[in-house]
Amino acid sequence: MDDIHIVFDIGGTKMRVAAASAEVLEEPLKVSTPADPKVAIAELARMAQEAAKGRRIAGAAGGSRWIISNGIFMPGDPALPGWGRFPLVPEMESAFGASINIVHDTAAVGLGEVHFGAAKGSSICAYVTVSTGVGGDRIVDGHVDRATYNFEIGHQYINGETLENQVSGTAVKRKFGIEPKDFSSEEERNKLADILGIGLYHTVLYWSPDTIVLGGSMIVGTNPIPLARTEEKMNSLLTMFPKPPKLVMAALGDLGGLHGGRALALGTAHA
Repeated sequence: MDDIHIVFDIGGTKMRVAAASAEVLEEPLKVSTPADPKVAIAELARMAQEAAKGRRIAGAAGGSRWIISNGIFMPGDPALPGWGRFPLVPEMESAFGASINIVHDTAAVGLGEVHFGAAKGSSICAYVTVSTGVGGDRIVDGHVDRATYNFEIGHQYINGETLENQVSGTAVKRKFGIEPKDFSSEEERNKLADILGIGLYHTVLYWSPDTIVLGGSMIVGTNPIPLARTEEKMNSLLTMFPKPPKLVMAALGDLGGLHGGRALALGTAHA
């Protein structure tokens, strides 16, 4: 049988694994993310073998939440507190019997959208997710820009408060006492769109993207932040830009990170 690449997406609540080639991303497997990282590694290895279907695993790539430094899952993640200082990459390489290429989860989704999704053909893409929190990465010529880490989108201050603390799902739940999917007020959602538009304006000043891809549950879910209103606000501030960036909705859904892993595994992208 031919060799196959394994792609993965390690989230705070779910982990996904799939086999991938230049032609196709195969049907992914999904499980809840274990609180114990050693159990998680065993599950990832099991799913990798199941996805491989007897083919040799040539390598594996994908995204993970939180901060991975020199292969170590750093302490402080509120979703996976038991993973702090766990040697994630070495343990995965040992369990998979293959090399591992891992990037931040938003970077993986950004790569997926640039290579296979809504931003295909973009030279400089800003992928921004608005979900439980707010984050993003810059993809330049199909590769993750390391300078991304100098500007954390969700932590920028607007009117004395971070963007994340104003437009995220967590912020909506805290302020209005309802789940974001039940946030039906058009007036209030337009207010969030205006704040997000200011945040994207700042992002354009830092990153000069030709395309901005918006994803996350607050964008693609029920009762989302209005995209047209967000774009209108952003463009109203970009008076010195002859051509504002194209603002589009993410196209790959839950599979964006796996498609980004696919680009990394095939060598068409790097971090």
